[in-house]
Amino acid sequence: MAASCQEIAVGLLARRDHSVHELAQKLSQRGFDDDAITLTINDCLERGWLDDARFATSLLRQGINKHHGWLRICQDAKRKGVDIELLARAEQDAEVDWYLVAKETAIRKYADLDGRLPPVEHKVKAKRMRFLQSRGFNFDQIQYALNDDDIDPHF
Repeated sequence: MAASCQEIAVGLLARRDHSVHELAQKLSQRGFDDDAITLTINDCLERGWLDDARFATSLLRQGINKHHGWLRICQDAKRKGVDIELLARAEQDAEVDWYLVAKETAIRKYADLDGRLPPVEHKVKAKRMRFLQSRGFNFDQIQYALNDDDIDPHF
């Protein structure tokens, strides 16, 4: 017996939160028609099982825990169909200090045993900058993270 669109949606949402776009895409891939998907999504929204604002908050928290910067988290959100405005509100509510996230990322990756970033030659510094850039940090955040003068002692 084939499962209904509603049953599949509930099963997917039981495992983890999804965005509206992501859930619609998964249901479509399983062969459900647009009407069934729309009805299911509307029902899930009404019941509070599906909430893009909650998903954006979760996505932000996961990104920070993975030591990703704002740009990388925005890229992930776009890929998952989350409105950037929702993500921006979640970021504002969380009051994230991206400079400290970048610094912590650099220290976790490159610090010596004393927790300091040792001086390195230009080629190595450029490689470290590319790494932090790939993590989604902007130039100012990267400069701050790799500058050993302002090491925060609580890291």
